[in-house]
Amino acid sequence: MPEREALDLKAVVLLVVLCMLWGFNGVAIKVSNLGLAPVFNAGIRSVIAALGLGIWMKVNGMRLFPGRVTDGLVVGLLFGTEFALLFSSLLYTTVSSAWILLYSTPFFHALGAHYFLKGDRITPHKGIGLILAFSGVVLLLARHLNLPSLAQYLGDTLALGAALLWAITTIYIKRRLVGEVSHHHTLFYQTIFSIPVLFLLSLLFQETPVQYVDGLILSSVLFQGIIIAFISYLVWFYLVHAYPVSLLSAFTFLTPVFATLCGVIFLTESLTLTLVLSLILVSLGIYVVNRG
Repeated sequence: MPEREALDLKAVVLLVVLCMLWGFNGVAIKVSNLGLAPVFNAGIRSVIAALGLGIWMKVNGMRLFPGRVTDGLVVGLLFGTEFALLFSSLLYTTVSSAWILLYSTPFFHALGAHYFLKGDRITPHKGIGLILAFSGVVLLLARHLNLPSLAQYLGDTLALGAALLWAITTIYIKRRLVGEVSHHHTLFYQTIFSIPVLFLLSLLFQETPVQYVDGLILSSVLFQGIIIAFISYLVWFYLVHAYPVSLLSAFTFLTPVFATLCGVIFLTESLTLTLVLSLILVSLGIYVVNRG
């Protein structure tokens, strides 16, 4: 699939829909964490996505492992660890905080693209954008430093670690998998190889896998597995294979906006001035980074 130089209308529409889904996904994870251990829940999600995608690929006559399996193992390890951190972060912090930090990942995308991808250098305006985005992250983290408990600070740090791993995964995919396998295989490798990683981490963390399950929790898990990990990530990797990473990243700043709104609407999370300011700084910084 040849890479396009600019985003067309189809790509823009797909990105906006993805950001809406990913914003609401924070609420779904928060709900499922009430009955399922977070890392175990992430593993179940990968099982659902890998099973659905594997069946779809076989029905359409596609080989499951056409090549680059070693690289698939690497991205599966990165993918699994990323979501172990993200799901665990929501035990300690709010959806809005976690999603603002997670979607600071274009900050890391820009740095990775500068050093590891050809033709995507950091320019002066990108440097200004990076400083703005980083300031927003620091502001968000600093609001927990003086609290009696550092639990929410831990949750924010885990979410920031997930953002870093997302960027590393995307850069690795652009260097090693794009042009070698289809976007279907990119997602299949990530989900299938993340399964043992997530269940092993769940075991090492001595999680109690299932506390209780009701209709709401089950619906939440199915939403995460089918809509998010299968369908939305398949669309995302199609875009990653077809368009420059820096252009795609410019739109992901919409996700924490939707996540913040969903947290306020569905989880009655407070909309503080610090949260709004950090969201503005991160969003503005990411926009400036990618405005060229």
